[in-house]
Amino acid sequence: MKSNKILLIAGEVSGDLHAAELLKKMQGKDPSLKFFGIGGENLAALGMDIFYPIEQMAFLGIAEVIRHLPFIHKVHKHLVDWSKENQPDCVILVDYPGFNLKLARSLHNISVPVVYYISPQLWAWGKGRIKKVKKYIDKMIVLFPFEKKYYAAHGIKAEYVGHPLSDKHSGYLPAEFKKVQSGHVKLGLLPGSRKQEVHELLPRMLETARKLFTEKHINQAEVVRVKHLPTEMYNGLLKDSDNFIRLVAKPLNELLPDYDAVLVASGTATLECGYYCVPTVVVYHVNALTYYLGKLLVKLKNIGLINIVAEKEVAVELIQHEFTAARALLEVKKLLSPKENLEKREELKIIREKLGPVGAAQRAAEVVLEFLNNA
Repeated sequence: MKSNKILLIAGEVSGDLHAAELLKKMQGKDPSLKFFGIGGENLAALGMDIFYPIEQMAFLGIAEVIRHLPFIHKVHKHLVDWSKENQPDCVILVDYPGFNLKLARSLHNISVPVVYYISPQLWAWGKGRIKKVKKYIDKMIVLFPFEKKYYAAHGIKAEYVGHPLSDKHSGYLPAEFKKVQSGHVKLGLLPGSRKQEVHELLPRMLETARKLFTEKHINQAEVVRVKHLPTEMYNGLLKDSDNFIRLVAKPLNELLPDYDAVLVASGTATLECGYYCVPTVVVYHVNALTYYLGKLLVKLKNIGLINIVAEKEVAVELIQHEFTAARALLEVKKLLSPKENLEKREELKIIREKLGPVGAAQRAAEVVLEFLNNA
């Protein structure tokens, strides 16, 4: 018997955004569905019952996870106990693999059907987790064509729907690229959506911006903050002399078309910068233990999604010790050359092509609803 209850787990800002579009499309087809679980302000705005907000769940790196293990176990147990009592029609897991793959196992073992939307990046972390997907995931929905091929090679049928960023941004693309104009050069600083990212990355981003401003390569810089982190966290890193730097909390579709270049934390935002064809430098810095363990596990040459999706390096990556203000200064200066800037923008058009046509959320909703009807 159907309960019309769906458990949904989106533990990060990007997952909250994509899951909200999916929920909206599913509710449009079946208004009787009720959603519960982990999410952010976008899912909450659509009426989802939030057990734990994403700001409680956003841990970056192995060291952070280890420190929060008691809380993570508590959340896991709560979700399993709730599922035993409420028998949801399915759980929809959105990215967030460290937590979600363990939850998939527990829920599979109590006969809750498991749908995974936005595949964990198994192609980056090697084959260790592929067996878990085969055993515990009932329906895998992927965003990129290469993921469908990857799963097929391991005997798993995955549904390719395209990337929801195309839905989100296609209507806002400017008619023509911004050109670098002396006296009007603006740099975007996107330090990520987690506290640890802001603490690790923003000080060096700001130092880079100050050097660029002093040398007259830029006229303005903007720090893009996320609404679930306190403004004081960002303001505490700014100096009185930083009057050329603004703190903004606006949607990226309003900001990216106005940037001549960006420094951006590795993650989904790199794809959004690529979609708008903004010349990009990807930065990444974590706890030394996390980095060392990650080096042992990660099988990819590139860490930035913008490069992984393009299947070639279209953005310079400054990883760990390579991310210094001096090195970032050199890389951004190159991108601010009018000729280099235009050439890079043309090269970045590949990201729009790779993300596929609009309608991803609608296609994903149809896949989930069909799965529920046949379950």
